[in-house]
Amino acid sequence: MDDATLTFDRHRPRLQGIAYRMLGSVAEAEEVVQDAWLRWHEAAKDTLDSAEAWLVTVVTRLSIDRLRAAKIQREHYIGAWMP
Repeated sequence: MDDATLTFDRHRPRLQGIAYRMLGSVAEAEEVVQDAWLRWHEAAKDTLDSAEAWLVTVVTRLSIDRLRAAKIQREHYIGAWMP
């Protein structure tokens, strides 16, 4: 394993915890962490001051994006309304 993978794996439990607390679902938290892994894989790691801060920021923003998308989807419900 390379250094980038080891760094991500070291922070994975914290990242999953943050995403789970924000989203309330283990499955969605795992998806957010996977998305963060993809972004981490493409990031220019040599320019980062703190890998942990970068990863926490990415997971937080991805979680917020998911919450916003869920809110929009609930607001535009097309199905029949039940009294």
